[in-house]
Amino acid sequence: MKAGEKTINLLACIALVLSTGFVVKALELWNERHLAVEQTQKLQGQLTQQIRFADEHSDYKIYKIKLLDKQKKLEQQVEHNLNLNNILQRLQKQARAQSIHLNSMQMEGKPVALQNGLQMQNLQISAVGDFYSLLRWLRQAERDGCKVKELRLQSDMQAKEVLKMDISLEFYIAN
Repeated sequence: MKAGEKTINLLACIALVLSTGFVVKALELWNERHLAVEQTQKLQGQLTQQIRFADEHSDYKIYKIKLLDKQKKLEQQVEHNLNLNNILQRLQKQARAQSIHLNSMQMEGKPVALQNGLQMQNLQISAVGDFYSLLRWLRQAERDGCKVKELRLQSDMQAKEVLKMDISLEFYIAN
């Protein structure tokens, strides 16, 4: 090889190393920019939430009135569901009205005391019926203040219209 070719090869190697370095630096800068954009979007989202919260609660008197209104509604609902037996009987009656067979109704543990003078109770129910009846019954239970915590549906291949439902409900009762 001639000295000129060696010089050209050396310069080509140096150019290759420099270009690789530039590409690596460009990728680092692109990643930093991408992280900065994500951080900016996250901060904008938090700012939007804070502004929305501030707008909703800008007038403390109105906020307090709304809070008292909600509390009164909850108290009325609790008075309506005064005791556990009434709730269980209502669920059973509604199930019978929808032609649903309740295989089991079991309380999970003891009622959990809440700060506002209420207790939360979990209830496990196993029921059999057709899909639309189960759905109507579930909606009635939710309107009565039960919260669906977990729901599992199983289909029996022999009886196409019949489904088995295992459900976990939460409901609130007065102390």
